[in-house]
Amino acid sequence: MAASPSDLQHLLRRAGFGATPAQLGAFAGLELPAVVDALLAAVSPPDPPPAAIDDPAVSGYEQWVAATQWWLNRMVTTSAPLVEKMTLFWHGHFVSDVDKVGDMGVMWRQLSRYRLGALGNFRTLTQAMAIDPAMLRYLDNDRNVKGAPNQNFARELMELFLLGADPGNYSQDDVIASARAWTGYGLRPNTWQYQFDANEHDGGSKLFLGVTANLDGPGVIDTIFDHADKGPIMARFIASELWEFFAHPSPPPGVVTALATEFRSNNYELKPLLRALFLRPEFYLPAAKQGLVRSPIEWVVAVLKATGLDAATANPEWYVENMGQQPYSPPNVAGWKSNAYWISATAASARADWASYVAYKASVAGFLGTTASLAPAAAIDNAFAAFNIDRPTPGTRNALITWLTEQRTVLYTDGLEPRNLILLMALSPEMQLA
Repeated sequence: MAASPSDLQHLLRRAGFGATPAQLGAFAGLELPAVVDALLAAVSPPDPPPAAIDDPAVSGYEQWVAATQWWLNRMVTTSAPLVEKMTLFWHGHFVSDVDKVGDMGVMWRQLSRYRLGALGNFRTLTQAMAIDPAMLRYLDNDRNVKGAPNQNFARELMELFLLGADPGNYSQDDVIASARAWTGYGLRPNTWQYQFDANEHDGGSKLFLGVTANLDGPGVIDTIFDHADKGPIMARFIASELWEFFAHPSPPPGVVTALATEFRSNNYELKPLLRALFLRPEFYLPAAKQGLVRSPIEWVVAVLKATGLDAATANPEWYVENMGQQPYSPPNVAGWKSNAYWISATAASARADWASYVAYKASVAGFLGTTASLAPAAAIDNAFAAFNIDRPTPGTRNALITWLTEQRTVLYTDGLEPRNLILLMALSPEMQLA
């Protein structure tokens, strides 16, 4: 049976950033497994980095603007939206921050590594993350040396990246052993090139998670993945994180168990895990369809996608900090949360300010320019369709029809109709939900 329009819209919002009518048409008539397989198989050619990020004559802020606009535009236009959505997930999971790292080019290349491994093998991605220059600097492993082991990366590797914060998942002794194993993994002096320095590596025996061996850094990761007890814990942790990112918080325990089993049985390959996630019947229940607030980045991309504006025209970089989500700058090593995390007076004000700016820019460009020729109800439905809102509530729809009907009774407001309608659509409750 072909996927219902509601299920298809929901899937494309969560596995990407929403879909244009043309993109929806490309999947019309397909069953859900075929749509999911197409999303998992899609590839997008790599884009060259913005030149500004490696130009010493360009200020750090201007480099960040260039990198941010580049990434937002890619999220809008990519032919592989799930890859880009997973890149955003890994950016908030394997966290680094440009303010601590201090080099925009290094941060951009970290996200490029996450993009390359976005749908690949989780063990492979974890090993690559551990020696990424941005991560080495962010969690101080570039200064982790024999005789003075730095525990930052060793601790976060287990607590936030692989096992979760349950105190029973690892001990302080495990942190110390892991830190010793990761000594010597750093950067070549005065460069951003990864280097293993054998002279700074502690080659002694370590007791880690009950395993005694002369472990090195990658061996720590392999021990966790291969551990009879910790491997299943890690699989559940990642399955739960992905469910909360794509579906809703507080995942049903049975769903997590099933997804974790799928993950483990496929040697920690991400595509089978995501396929299983997107084909779970619970993913299409009202609790999932109505259970996730769009993050600021997701909302910005959805608005850009609807209006056809690019980031250089819409300038979201002026507003995203107050919205609560700056690309390349998560708030701390725990990354961003979800849902209530995005709701505050400051964030709402910032969204409104940017929506007002976008409404002006988009109306000048002619977006919704024919709305005045339509009856109020038709104009509102046309605007919903333009913003890819497939399930407006009767309350929202009726309120907008009433507003537009009354606005048209006021003299000299016809030229403002598209602008005001764009603003209200961007700020509608439905547009705030993924």
